[in-house]
Amino acid sequence: MLLVLTVLMTIVSILIPSYQAFTTQKEEQQFFDILQQDIYYAQSQSYSLGKTSKIIFREEKGTYEIFTDLQMVVVSRKMPVSVSLKKTSNLTEIYFNSNGSVVQSGTFRFATSRGEKALVVHLGRGRVVFSE
Repeated sequence: MLLVLTVLMTIVSILIPSYQAFTTQKEEQQFFDILQQDIYYAQSQSYSLGKTSKIIFREEKGTYEIFTDLQMVVVSRKMPVSVSLKKTSNLTEIYFNSNGSVVQSGTFRFATSRGEKALVVHLGRGRVVFSE
């Protein structure tokens, strides 16, 4: 009986950290998927409404917010605990003018549980590319 309990406890002690790492990675992937959709949403809103829109990362709060016409917060989302915007990022916001074009290009660098993930914003029509 003691042997069975020992084997069971060993298996559980191996599975729980693996499961936690798996759920953290899934949460991060879901965050980046939603972020990409939010970027496309902000760009389409600026284009269709003819108004500016902006996505601002609030590092101290661990959130990002989408503004339309620079005043009204449309969406506010919390970043996972395992994801943070790195100080090496040269952007803290994505700004779309009224025709959907990006005003400033640059790179967001995020620290994740699997290392760094970059979000590159290109000038022009606002092409945004993720890389790991």
